[in-house]
Amino acid sequence: MKICPKCGRKFERLLAVSRMDNKTMICDNCGTMEALDSVQHGILTPQERTRLAVAATGNKWAMENFNDTHN
Repeated sequence: MKICPKCGRKFERLLAVSRMDNKTMICDNCGTMEALDSVQHGILTPQERTRLAVAATGNKWAMENFNDTHN
């Protein structure tokens, strides 16, 4: 069991990467909340929508690839 460092709940796996440092693994719920908190006025850019879709897959390689090509 893994413990999410943000909410303290136990999970089998932590699949989201925290936006705070781009390396800490957190639970999906906390990852979603961080993503929503980062959106100003509820409007997502196409890049942000893609970032969220890639992050939702839990594929770390895909996230690294996205970050390398979009930063």
